[in-house]
Amino acid sequence: MRRQVLLLLFSLFAIVGFAQQRTVTGTVVSAEDGLPVIGASVHVKGTSQGATTDLDGKYSIKVNENASLTFSYVGMQPKTVQVGNQSVINVTLTSSSTQLDEVVVTAMGIREEKKKLNFAVQSLNADEVTAGQSANFVNSLQGKIAGVQVSGSGGSPNSSSQIIIRAISSINSGQNNEPLFIIDGMPMRGGGSSAGDINPNDIESIDILKDAASAAIYGSRGASGVVLITTKRGKEGEAAKVSYDFSYGIQQLDHKVDLLNAVQFRDLLIDARNNSYRLRATAAGVSWSPYDDNTVRAAKGFSLAEVGIPSMFYDFTTRTPVTPQYDTDWQDELFSNAGIMRHNVSVTGGSKAIKYMASLGYMDQDGIISPSNHNRINARLNLDAQITKRLSVSLSYSMYDAKNRVVQAEGRMINDGVIQSALMYLPNLPAYEENGDYARSAMIKMKTEWGMNFPENPLAIAHELDIQEKMSRHNLNVNMVYEFIPDLKLSARLGQQWYNYRYFYYRPMSIGRDAAVAYSDALKPYNIARTTSTYDVDRLGEFMLSYKKEFGRHHFDALAGYTLQKKTYDRLGVEATGFADDRIHEVTAHGSEATDVQLYDTRKAGWAMMSFLTRVNYAFDDRYTLTASFRADGSSRFGVDSRWGYFPSVSAGWTLSNEPFLKDALERVASIRLRASWGKSGNNDIGNYASIASISTGSYAFGNTPVSTTYEGSFADAALGWETTTQTNIGIDLGFLGGRLNVIGNYYNSISSDILYDYPISSISGATATKTNLGTAKIRNRGFDFQVDARVLTGKVNWNVSANVSVNRNKVVSMGGLDDIISTTERSVGSHITKEGYPIGSFYGYNAIGIMSKADYANALLDREVYLKNGNKFPEGYELKGPAVSSYSLDALSYGNAIWEDVNGDGLITTDDKTIIGDAYPDFTGGFSTNLSWKGLDFSASFVYSYGGEVINFQDYYLYNMEGSGNQYAIVADRYISDEQPGRNNVPIASRISTPNTSLKLSSYYVEDASFFRCANITLGYTLPKRWMSKLHVSSCRVYFSGDNLFTITPYRGYNPEVSYKSSNLMPGFDWGCYPLARIYSLGLNLTF
Repeated sequence: MRRQVLLLLFSLFAIVGFAQQRTVTGTVVSAEDGLPVIGASVHVKGTSQGATTDLDGKYSIKVNENASLTFSYVGMQPKTVQVGNQSVINVTLTSSSTQLDEVVVTAMGIREEKKKLNFAVQSLNADEVTAGQSANFVNSLQGKIAGVQVSGSGGSPNSSSQIIIRAISSINSGQNNEPLFIIDGMPMRGGGSSAGDINPNDIESIDILKDAASAAIYGSRGASGVVLITTKRGKEGEAAKVSYDFSYGIQQLDHKVDLLNAVQFRDLLIDARNNSYRLRATAAGVSWSPYDDNTVRAAKGFSLAEVGIPSMFYDFTTRTPVTPQYDTDWQDELFSNAGIMRHNVSVTGGSKAIKYMASLGYMDQDGIISPSNHNRINARLNLDAQITKRLSVSLSYSMYDAKNRVVQAEGRMINDGVIQSALMYLPNLPAYEENGDYARSAMIKMKTEWGMNFPENPLAIAHELDIQEKMSRHNLNVNMVYEFIPDLKLSARLGQQWYNYRYFYYRPMSIGRDAAVAYSDALKPYNIARTTSTYDVDRLGEFMLSYKKEFGRHHFDALAGYTLQKKTYDRLGVEATGFADDRIHEVTAHGSEATDVQLYDTRKAGWAMMSFLTRVNYAFDDRYTLTASFRADGSSRFGVDSRWGYFPSVSAGWTLSNEPFLKDALERVASIRLRASWGKSGNNDIGNYASIASISTGSYAFGNTPVSTTYEGSFADAALGWETTTQTNIGIDLGFLGGRLNVIGNYYNSISSDILYDYPISSISGATATKTNLGTAKIRNRGFDFQVDARVLTGKVNWNVSANVSVNRNKVVSMGGLDDIISTTERSVGSHITKEGYPIGSFYGYNAIGIMSKADYANALLDREVYLKNGNKFPEGYELKGPAVSSYSLDALSYGNAIWEDVNGDGLITTDDKTIIGDAYPDFTGGFSTNLSWKGLDFSASFVYSYGGEVINFQDYYLYNMEGSGNQYAIVADRYISDEQPGRNNVPIASRISTPNTSLKLSSYYVEDASFFRCANITLGYTLPKRWMSKLHVSSCRVYFSGDNLFTITPYRGYNPEVSYKSSNLMPGFDWGCYPLARIYSLGLNLTF
């Protein structure tokens, strides 16, 4: 009987249980186009139970009648539905309609609603990051965020990119002004160059903190802004998803530099040598004729290196130019199409207990200058585990391993700069010998006798100068969060980054240099091998206590923390000579002499920083927000009396459209939010030991005997402290038409003070400069940035448009009593000046105002008579009849010479007449982009522009010197010949004696307009219909065609108007032969399983 009762009760409970549960099915579709949403999450609210929609957007899940289902998908508004007695629930999800409702990552990984922000923060999503095919994802930021400038150091396969947020704020040459990169909470070593190593397919979003208030909580590390990178992670309730991405592209030179051909160069050389002969003969008072052969010219005591014409260019017996045997286009010989290939596989998924994402990427990129190559592997593992109800742990590990075959594109030709060598090399010379070997040292052989410049065959340099790099980077980052009570959390982040770098260099005997031809004994001092090994470790400990609370219409959250960061650097380099031959390129093959091997570029260093920080945020009724933060940084780099820097910030926001008196009128029509912020940040980028004394070695003379000694080479400065920047930002966020049109505007004013600088001191002290703070020096950056985002069409056709513009004005307000800083660049030329009232590193030189006519020349000869009769000076009050000149020597004075501005009006052109002739800072920059989708088709395009910036094209030192000692720009063919043949009216006469013109004068001839308009990317894609793919068990398949850097419209004569060879803040906008930008055409495939 008892058994029967128990059986009956069990049956009743079972019936009740089955009666309360049901299977719910349905379909999830998008409101935009009505298509199924694949991979949408269907989650039973309050439980760990969930499901995911299939290829047709369908799902099935068992639930109780009183359950609620939450439907969600990335980029769409989640929706919650009560089950009740329904067995079929179909759901339509809409896109996140209002930009102000987005959630962005702010300082220290805090996620906040964009509509509540008080400071300047902008974001990019994963699609925007992966739109282009550049090896460095940082390039994808170009033109997409107002106030952010991205420029590449060149187009080589391993090239880095520089990112500047708003402006350069320091004259400290050690500071690169790049922002701090934070990847999943871990600071990235090396800024934009190292951050570019990240696999772009791993990136979920990028948030950029532009003003001091948003970045102040990072203290000195965020002085130039912060770039927060969040990588992809698994999601709760997401079934395992496998994605595979592949692309293959062809790269080609964007455009060639316009140079003289062989006939044009021949005519230039003949003209230059005859003009030099005329000038030397006139100065010597002897007769001359352009038909005098080289024997006659030499017999008159003139150097054939100045006045001689080689027989390959001119036949004195027939008095006719020689038809060139060759017309080599060295750019065609050097540049070629090159491939770039990518593979990426990722797996994501998750449950309530653990979420995961793992990826593996491979890239192989050849350079457009063979044999340059970049080959790399990326791997990443992100894990998120809910250990207990209160304890969660997140782990991020990434690995980067790369090999580079480097072509030394940049730099002077004597230092094996391939680009300059190719541009200078005579088109009249062959690239190859008849046996197929490189035609080596042809110009070097002409240096001594004929006064030619001396680059080596650029093909030989590119292929035989052996430079290789191997590098690896490992990042491990663990974050633990313990929730004591609801909303009170303690987090601990421990991270470490290991960086290994190996550099290999070998210069063979087959490459000539200076006057030493290939394989000659004179080359042995340059037959060098070098290898360096670098091992750096960066450690981070970060401990935070956070609390948030909502009560009624009040919201409060607070954060307090402590961080410790330590970096160590270890590098060992060895240089070797004395090689028996070129077969072995290793330092181990060095000669037997003790001096054949020595240490090279060796260092061991470290620094540490300790910080305390706090942040408080208060919001009331979705109308008012107030945020304050404070950080104290202690850096080992500063003197013991000034190690601590204190960086506060405060910001406030007012959502005007939520005020009761406006809310009803503006609802679904417009949203208005006003913002204001102030913050202070610091700069400690001064080197690791600038504040302590160092010992140097040297010698002194004791009678006639040199005696070795040691001395204090730099001095201890206990007061050496922080350079600081304060910035005020006022902003407005506007939304119209339910969020379909959004406008973001910011005005800012930034002042840097206590400027760090190497102050010159007397060398009798044993040093030439000492690092110090210029207490009253000030640098100001003032400007605005403006961005518009619009969803023009929604529904079956989606069309989005975005545009931005930025304006910044950089000015040195005060030098703090310091004299003007004149910075010397290549060839010992003072090219830049930092001066009160002007931008940092303005261009400094002579200003050309015309070309001297024969009438000007005649008047200058009259001035010359007065000048010589008065003891090589002009009488007081004398008014020049002709233009001011730099020399009244007859072999320097000629019609066709450049006329220079006599700035000080003393009648002579001297260094006192150097003036500011331009600067690198654009009047405004920006970009615009658009994307369009219809059914399975998608199209996107992005453009970037800059207007008003300038570049010192120092290639002009060789390519525009009018000497005929190397090839020149094509415009030189349109030079001054006579008053009847004035050419372009701004190109001087040809002369091997060209000092009075452009050869040794940095002038306005060198300064070029660097404005440009570039098509950064165009992509056309097609996602195949799901019904085609479902039979193959493929969730999604997209094929696409992409073009990067498709065209650049610019007046700049060089390859890339954005390039800057010098890394110093004091010398911006300087081109000295950098690797050109490449145009890329790519085909790609995206698969999801």
